[in-house]
Amino acid sequence: MSIDAHILKPLDFFVDFKQHELESCAAAFKPRTVEAGEVIIEQGTPALTFFIILSGTYEVSFKEGHSNILDRVGEVMGWSTVVHPFHYIGTVKAQKDGEVLEISSRGFFELIQGDNVLGEKIMKKIDKIASERRTIARGSQQTGQED
Repeated sequence: MSIDAHILKPLDFFVDFKQHELESCAAAFKPRTVEAGEVIIEQGTPALTFFIILSGTYEVSFKEGHSNILDRVGEVMGWSTVVHPFHYIGTVKAQKDGEVLEISSRGFFELIQGDNVLGEKIMKKIDKIASERRTIARGSQQTGQED
């Protein structure tokens, strides 16, 4: 079941997307309900799914022992799905019931390869997020921006 493009429009990740780009993305993402206590990302496993938070609270923990909370609508988790290292660098566990949008790695690559302009726009955003979160994962910052 795909989603309506209007769900994406207010999210920071999609702020500069044109209507047809929002519609392409909406057709690729699927809604998913997450229950408190559910682990949706396991550190060290192949990164096969990318997520965008619609509601809920998610704790990201790392092998170094630190953790962060993600709870803002529009935050992404699972960026490693489309950029190196292609495995999850943290474990994400739902602290409260919530809803996310998800897209498989295969679906993500089909989306970005299907439209060069859209693909470039998405990858620039992912590269920025990945760079910020790699720094956080190493423990040099604690701002709640990792997966």
